[in-house]
Amino acid sequence: MWRVLRRFAHSFRSLCVTVYDRVGAFLSGPVRQFVVGPFRVALLGQHRDVSLLVTLLSPVLALGTAWLVGSTVGYHTLTAWVRGTWFGTDPSLAIFLAIGGLLVIGAISAAVNSGLLPTSVLVSAPVFGAGVTRYGTTVTYSWGSDVVSLPEAVGVASLLAVGFGIPIALCGFVLGRALCYVISVYGGRSGPPSTVENA
Repeated sequence: MWRVLRRFAHSFRSLCVTVYDRVGAFLSGPVRQFVVGPFRVALLGQHRDVSLLVTLLSPVLALGTAWLVGSTVGYHTLTAWVRGTWFGTDPSLAIFLAIGGLLVIGAISAAVNSGLLPTSVLVSAPVFGAGVTRYGTTVTYSWGSDVVSLPEAVGVASLLAVGFGIPIALCGFVLGRALCYVISVYGGRSGPPSTVENA
């Protein structure tokens, strides 16, 4: 019985060493190349300086949106526009234009840099800025009225940025990458085919 157990333990140890070596070779080869190459570019972008610039531009865009919404239409009017557009009772052209502008921003960012995270931060920033204008307003609930505090405004703005900004950013990212792919495939075939292609 002891010999059988030793033989089994030796076989199991040899199997573990073989599996460990093969998994290590696989992870250090194709998987590492994928993580360092295409996955990193798709997630963080092709150019680090552009990704950093986009990330630093996002708070400025959020503050600009908050100032624009707060000084022109106000939070309550914006909420009425969003509800009317969402439920279809009173669609607002301004909401459609804002969504279209965010899609264009996302598509341009994806086409230039191809970074999903910087694009998401850039597109979500105006949504966050518009949500922050909730701060200081009086909101009526079923149990009464309440003045919105800064932590509540930031929390709701973050939820809005994730719930609305991220899906718009994903759509813009797909549009931008698809546009780059179409341009790269068909951009070089504008001229007449060469004699080599005809042969």
